[in-house]
Amino acid sequence: MRWLLLFIFCLPSLIISQELPPITNFDTKTYNAGNQNWMVSEANNNWMYFANNSGLLSYNGEQWGLYKMKDGSPVRSVKVVDSLIFTGAYMDFGYWKPNAYGKLDYTSLLDKLPSKIRDGEQIWHIEEFGNYIIFQSLSRIFSYHIEDKSINIIDLGKTISNLYKANNTVYFQVAEDGLYAIEDSGIERKVDFEQIGVKAIIQIFEWNDIKVAVTRDDGLFSFGDNKWEKLSIPNYPISSSFFSAEYTNDDQLVLGSIGDGLFILNLLRGEIQQIVQPNILNNTVLSLYEDKAGHIWCGLDNGISLIEKDSQFSIFSDITGKLGTVYCSIMYNEQLYLGTNQGLYKRNVKAGDFNLIDGTSGQVWSLAEYNDQLFIGHDRGTFIIKNDQLDYIFDGLGTWQVIPFKNGFIQGHYNGLSYFENEQSFNDIAYLDGFNLSSRNILNFNNSEIWVGHDHKGIFKLTPDISNFSISETKKYPVKYEDASGIKLFRFNDDIYYSTASNIFKYDRSSDEFVLDNELQRTSKNFKRSSGISQVTKDGKWWSFSENEIYYTQNDAFQEGLNIETIPLSYEFRNISNGFENISEINEDQYLVGSNHGYAIFKTPFSNPEIPELEINKVENANKGLNYVEIDKNTSNPEFKNAENYFKFYFNAPVYQKFANITYSYRIEGFTETWTPFKSTSTASFENLPYGDYQFQVKAKYDRQETNTATYSFSIEKPWFLSNLAVFVYIIIFVIILFVTHHFYTRYYNRRHEKMISVQKKKAEMQQLEAEQEIMKLKNEQLEADVSSKNRELAASTMSIIRKSEVLNQIKDELTAVSKLEDIKAVLKTIDDNINEEDNWKFFKEAFDNADKDFLQAVKAKHPNLTSNDLKLCAYLRLNLSSKEIAPLLNISVRSVEIKRYRLRKKMNLAHGEGLVEYILSF
Repeated sequence: MRWLLLFIFCLPSLIISQELPPITNFDTKTYNAGNQNWMVSEANNNWMYFANNSGLLSYNGEQWGLYKMKDGSPVRSVKVVDSLIFTGAYMDFGYWKPNAYGKLDYTSLLDKLPSKIRDGEQIWHIEEFGNYIIFQSLSRIFSYHIEDKSINIIDLGKTISNLYKANNTVYFQVAEDGLYAIEDSGIERKVDFEQIGVKAIIQIFEWNDIKVAVTRDDGLFSFGDNKWEKLSIPNYPISSSFFSAEYTNDDQLVLGSIGDGLFILNLLRGEIQQIVQPNILNNTVLSLYEDKAGHIWCGLDNGISLIEKDSQFSIFSDITGKLGTVYCSIMYNEQLYLGTNQGLYKRNVKAGDFNLIDGTSGQVWSLAEYNDQLFIGHDRGTFIIKNDQLDYIFDGLGTWQVIPFKNGFIQGHYNGLSYFENEQSFNDIAYLDGFNLSSRNILNFNNSEIWVGHDHKGIFKLTPDISNFSISETKKYPVKYEDASGIKLFRFNDDIYYSTASNIFKYDRSSDEFVLDNELQRTSKNFKRSSGISQVTKDGKWWSFSENEIYYTQNDAFQEGLNIETIPLSYEFRNISNGFENISEINEDQYLVGSNHGYAIFKTPFSNPEIPELEINKVENANKGLNYVEIDKNTSNPEFKNAENYFKFYFNAPVYQKFANITYSYRIEGFTETWTPFKSTSTASFENLPYGDYQFQVKAKYDRQETNTATYSFSIEKPWFLSNLAVFVYIIIFVIILFVTHHFYTRYYNRRHEKMISVQKKKAEMQQLEAEQEIMKLKNEQLEADVSSKNRELAASTMSIIRKSEVLNQIKDELTAVSKLEDIKAVLKTIDDNINEEDNWKFFKEAFDNADKDFLQAVKAKHPNLTSNDLKLCAYLRLNLSSKEIAPLLNISVRSVEIKRYRLRKKMNLAHGEGLVEYILSF
């Protein structure tokens, strides 16, 4: 336990000195499956497949996919052969095949077994052998013939510990029996158990015509013709126990250990490199696989790691944070020096750890070698190293940079410039009067001018007067600040430039100004820099930094002009503050780029791998409910319903390099002709597309290389209201509307004409009516005159009757008073005959009917109980005669008339306050 703790505590010091190939780690959260990965295989289209605890795991460089077994059992082995992905699992084995939707469908081979699979049997390894696929469990070997789909079983009655393939031979080890080979001639034992013993073989490969067996705990052995001999390879990690191994095409043996991580051993040179946590996710490596690009995939006990062993990059990761952010670097006297925010560190270029140089704690801004001396610009001033001796030569406010000038050196400080002539006069360093701005960016031109670039004040050309330690002349040049990323003053091909993130300006001595029209600007105009910082290395290359890469420019060796080359080292790796990007040449054509967690080393010329073919791997479709479903991407020009106009496209170019930074651009012809900007997103969504014919197009780019353009053509049908049937219906409706419109138009004008005629007719009728009314009026007037005349006649006749009756009654009364009644009886009779009431009534009724002919009928109709005498009284009352005037007409007394009037009121049921005469006049 004590030794284990010691190893754990020493682990950071072992790791910190390592420069490793780029490593990409995929944890379980990334691929969303089980932790253990037992076997790895690659398909023809460069997709990777993993035998995972949760099922079959796929990865295309952009998207992960998981395909589970029906019973949810783990997949223990995988092998891709052509378009089939063979897998072995718990009590099952078979193959997966992509369907039309891009998904994998599983077919079990258990039904082809001549006998049932054994209880608990698992398939741990799969290899291809001619037309056969060989499946290995711990007790049997199954050979599946691809063409006739038959299965044969090899059962030796003993445990089969492993299966391997080297060249065209498949080997397997049988416990307590030896090593067997499956060849075209059949199965043959190559080495017996007596020679191998209990050594567990984990891999077999051929190296320099030697068959080599890798054992778990005992090293390497050569074998053949029943021989078994130990191989001695320098630096072979014999103390570790191994679970997996892979021989690569460049004479390297990759070993996956149980608990000690990964080892990469060069068999020719004996060089070995160990990679452990946290550089990889887990120190137990269950499986190894070299893909077509030479990358090593590690199936770990917890996760997956990808080792780019052939990468042109070497990466140093400051995992513990001991070094800090690397701001400058230099190779000096075979020592690699790093200037960081925590001090100055050095390490022997060949081996060893980085160590902090005592006394240099703090921010180191610059490192420069002059006259076999290393000058260090530090937050506390200036240090110098010579003959491994550190001297603190200037204690100032802080030194940005030191450059040679005339017979000495100019220092740029936080608060101005200083000068000293040689190492014997370090104590005589003095500031130059006349300039006190921060001088981080300085350069010497012809030992007569000092140029200073200030991020906020501009650019200054200074003429130093060394004898007086002063600046005799100062000229300021305004700077065009396009952004806040700062500027960089530099010298390239003996000309002075300054750069921003957007532009590069060259100093024109003839006009004494900085101009934008220059070759360096034209050469780099298509590169979008992320910073104004640029740098010229010792070999004359001009470097600059963009978001996805760094690039350099140098003179063309065969013709005038500049060449530009790119290095795919993105900001994601550098991750350093704008304005502090840095690169240095540490050896011939070898460069170091600092970052906030270590550095990267590479060499030029840099060759980027070709990008595999881009493909659209999945298409999804949905309606407005956004319930996306996969569709058959192999169907030629499918047509979708108008409501199904939401689409998602998934695409990928299977590149697995850590710094590849694949970006994609796409468009839909028929909807937009403009390509989208290149970005890292590997999906595209389009919503509510109108009807029409479309072609989705996508392309990828890596290091300015563009891939093929993948396409998917489809159509969206017209909405129902624009279909051919609907158009036909619209035409019919239009014709009907025209007909109806014409009908109503004609009807309207006919009606209008009829109306005009009617109006004219009505006018005529009105005129006729007016004439008739005039005639009627005249007739009415005539009738009124006649009525008035009749009324006068009636009144006259009535008065005449009344008067006549009164006279006769008076005569009668006088005669009655005569004593001799007999003498006058004849006279009285004559008088009675003349005052006959009935005759008087007839005469009166005839006259009354002429004047008011409807009155008596109306009264009789309303009061049918009235007698003729009642009607007579009503007629007299209608003429508004008084009781006294009515009495003679009825030949009764006035009192009797009053009684008759009272009885008439009773028959007419008149109210107490209602007048009889008024009621009769109301008819």
